[in-house]
Amino acid sequence: MTPARSLGSVAYSTHAVAVHRESASNDEYFMAVALSLARYGQPAPNPAVGAVVVRHGEIVGSGYHQRAGEAHAEVLALQRASVLSVGATLYVTLEPCNHFGRTPPCVDAVLRAGVSRVVVGCADPNSQVCGGGAARLRALGVEVTIDVLGARARKLLAPWLRSLRKAGRS
Repeated sequence: MTPARSLGSVAYSTHAVAVHRESASNDEYFMAVALSLARYGQPAPNPAVGAVVVRHGEIVGSGYHQRAGEAHAEVLALQRASVLSVGATLYVTLEPCNHFGRTPPCVDAVLRAGVSRVVVGCADPNSQVCGGGAARLRALGVEVTIDVLGARARKLLAPWLRSLRKAGRS
């Protein structure tokens, strides 16, 4: 039995992650961890999002969007990683936001943290974001990869995606 590993305030068993590291690319493995973290949050009406910061193949920070109006997953993960986020890769289940809502844009936190690469589960169809987060990161020199385990990310986000369509914001 693999012991539980601590990811900030969440412990997880490597057996609980639906993608086994030996059979998946690193991107798929770490995105699977982020997807499993996202399930801990209760952020409605916002999306359930998880994030991990990886440096030299090890998770150095993690987070999930706990409740509406509170810090988003990537901000929490970057805070927990602290200086280890410089040059690291951020895995996040939904494209980082680039607009002000109840919280500042996550793209700003990503840029301040100094990550060199962002791997996204799925692009954000919200008309306020709609590719703008990824575009801003790329424009400022951050490598961005989108649609890693995208079908699983969209399945997790399905309730939120339906609410966006009903509101006419996607």
